[in-house]
Amino acid sequence: MIAAFGKTLRSRTLVGCFGPRLRPLWTVSRKTRTFRLRFLEGQIGEVAYQITKVHFSNFHDSGVQWRPPINVFQCASCFRICVEMAGVEPDQIEVEVGLDRLWIRGYREAPEPVQQLEMPFSTTRKPVRVVAMEINHGQFEREVDIPPGYDARRITTEWENGLLWIFLPRTAHA
Repeated sequence: MIAAFGKTLRSRTLVGCFGPRLRPLWTVSRKTRTFRLRFLEGQIGEVAYQITKVHFSNFHDSGVQWRPPINVFQCASCFRICVEMAGVEPDQIEVEVGLDRLWIRGYREAPEPVQQLEMPFSTTRKPVRVVAMEINHGQFEREVDIPPGYDARRITTEWENGLLWIFLPRTAHA
């Protein structure tokens, strides 16, 4: 008997030039195993979604729709944070500093093409069909922990090529 996937399978004994060997009557190919695993993965994902929907349905939606990617650098004289802000207007960004945290909040409009008129003297616009929409838009927020030893009162920011640079200098020791 051979056991596979928790089932016991019958086998036939074959006699060859090297003696008897067992061969299963039923085999499972790699494609079948991959398909079964993907099917189970989908079912488990659905169960997890249903559980979280029930348990977290009473929580209030914060309205935050995405988190901008960041790079954080700890230098000898300051703590630098680089936030990707392509397509965000500088007046749409708010930086808030707490005791040990920094929050970057704001809003980015959905990037959409400018609709053109069909003909030079026409008043109707060409229809636009969305083929792919992967760029995040809407309300965003990012929270960064600040290590001790940095002066949050002397924070400075710089805007460069769609990147927001935030500089927090080290506190001066007397």
